[in-house]
Amino acid sequence: APRKKMSTNQKMPDELRLLFSALGLYVSFLVWGYLQERLSSTDYRTTLSTIEPNEIFEEQSLPAKWTFVFVLNCCMAFTSFTISLPFVHFNLGNGTDLKPDIGLAFAAFSNALASPFGYFSLRFISYPMLLLVKSCKLVPVMLFLFVLNGKKYNAVQITSLGLVSIGVALFSCRVHPVALLSGAIVTKRDDDPASNKTLISLFLVTINVFIDGYTNAHQDRYRDRKPNVGSFQMMYQINLWQCLYMIIYLGAEVIIHKLNMIPSSELINALEFMMKYPVVIRDVAWFSLCGASGQIFIFYIITSFGSLMCVLVTVTRKFFSIFLSNIIFGHAVQWWNWLGVVAVFTGLVASAKDIYWSKNLTSDKAAHSVGRRKAD
Repeated sequence: APRKKMSTNQKMPDELRLLFSALGLYVSFLVWGYLQERLSSTDYRTTLSTIEPNEIFEEQSLPAKWTFVFVLNCCMAFTSFTISLPFVHFNLGNGTDLKPDIGLAFAAFSNALASPFGYFSLRFISYPMLLLVKSCKLVPVMLFLFVLNGKKYNAVQITSLGLVSIGVALFSCRVHPVALLSGAIVTKRDDDPASNKTLISLFLVTINVFIDGYTNAHQDRYRDRKPNVGSFQMMYQINLWQCLYMIIYLGAEVIIHKLNMIPSSELINALEFMMKYPVVIRDVAWFSLCGASGQIFIFYIITSFGSLMCVLVTVTRKFFSIFLSNIIFGHAVQWWNWLGVVAVFTGLVASAKDIYWSKNLTSDKAAHSVGRRKAD
C-alpha cells in the first residue's frame, strides 16, 4: 500500500501562533521601553570618562538629555523599513509591491504624528504614568462611539470603563486617597507650576491616545480591504511612508536653518549630540532594533488576529513595562498607585475579552445561519 504523506499545508494552531508572537512582542518592547526611558532621562554627561574644560560651566546648566524625537523616530522607521525590505522583495511574486501604497499614507502620517506628543509629555510626568494613560486607548474610543453614534454598552464594558477611570485617578494621586477625600490635604493653588505641567502632559498623552486609535482603525480598514496583504508588506509600507515624512521634515528644517530663518535644526543638533556623547549612538541603535523587531510581531498579530487582539497584547505588555520601570529607575510608587494599575488593566482586559467574544459569537451565528440556508 502506498505510504501516506504528511500535508505540507498544515499550520500551527492559532493559540500557539498567538503565544509565540505575544512573547516576541513582550521581549522586544520591554527592552525598547527601558531604552526609551533611558534616552529621555539619562544625563549623558555622566557617560563621559573625562570632563573637558568647557564642561565645567555646563555642569551648572541643564542636563544633557536626548530630546530629538523626530530623529529618533526616523532612525527606528528606517531600521524597520530595512529589516522588512528583504522579506517583501522575496515575496514580490505573491501580490506584494515595493512602491508606496497610498492606502497606508494617512495611517503612517498619524503614527508619525502621535509619538512626539508622548515624548514631550515625559518632560513633566514619569514614564509609568505615560504608559498607564496610553493603555487606556479603548476608553476614548468607547466614549467617542457613545457620544457621536449612540452606541450602547453592556454592564461589563461600563464596569470596565469605571475601573479604568478609578485606576488612572489612583495612579495619579500623590497623597493617601483617604486623606484626600477627608480634606486633610490642603488643595494646591490653581497657578501651581507642577500641577499645570502635569495637566499639560496628560493633555499631550490624550492627543497621543486619540491619534493612535485612529491609526489602529485605519490599519484595520486597510486589512479588511486587502486581506491578502502580509505582515511584512504592511510593516514595509508604514515605515516607508514614515521615512519619507521624517526625511522631508528634517531636511526642510535644515534648509530653513541654513537660510537663518530658525535658530537651530533638530538633525544638526542630534548629530552634534552624538559626536559629543558617543554612548547615545549605542542606545539609539538598540532602541531602533528592538522597535523594529517588536513591529514584526505587532503587524503579524494585526494581520492574523486583528487590531483588537493587538491592543490587548500591547496593553498587558505595558503592565510589565511599568513594573520594570519602577524597579530599574526607582520611581516612588505607593500601594494605592499599584492598586490603580491593577484596576486599569483589569478593566481593559475584561473589556477587550468581552468585545472579542462578542465578535466571535456574531461570526459563529452568521456561519451557522449560512450553513442552515445551504442545507435547506
